[in-house]
Amino acid sequence: MKGSSHMAIGAATGVGIAVWSQSSIVETALFGFAGAVAALVPDLDVNGKLANKITVEKKWLVLFFAAAGVLLALYSYFMLFGVKQVTGFLVSLGLLLLPRLFIKQRTSLFLTGAAAAYAGWYIQETWIVYNGLFIIFASVVSHRTWTHSFIGLILFYFVAAEIAQRFPIQGLQTVLMLAYLSHLIADMKLLPYNKKGTKFFYPIWKKEF
Repeated sequence: MKGSSHMAIGAATGVGIAVWSQSSIVETALFGFAGAVAALVPDLDVNGKLANKITVEKKWLVLFFAAAGVLLALYSYFMLFGVKQVTGFLVSLGLLLLPRLFIKQRTSLFLTGAAAAYAGWYIQETWIVYNGLFIIFASVVSHRTWTHSFIGLILFYFVAAEIAQRFPIQGLQTVLMLAYLSHLIADMKLLPYNKKGTKFFYPIWKKEF
């Protein structure tokens, strides 16, 4: 299923919960937005809508490392001597060339998660740390495996719980969890438009449903 369809289902889930709980108009809008985002979270393990939105573009990462390489080269030329100077030049050359070859979407996602986790730790916001850790986790697993299983749902529960604790709005955690679950259900092979299914019990049982 396309990301836009997952977003629509997630948003509808959020609005539905808001209507059921008789939430205010502002909370209804918030639940719709939260549901749309949470419904995209399982696809952080692939080059999807949410991953593209939150990651730093490759060109900016390449530019960052290139700038670091130039600065290191200048520092090596003026401040270092002998073996240290040669080593500095080699490292600076690597910073200039290697990122162009090896920085991929998953690399950007991993760095984004690491930056978020560090920022959350620095400002003492646990919910940001948990989000960063989940992003890191999603960046290193294969598509339609861990994040598309009950284990991924359980891990996301801790993220949702921290968000709900930081923003104590009744029903918010339920919206986040059900929107995430809606993605797994919408990806099931039982539905005619899906060629592949959802491995709910991965890695214990790799059967697709």
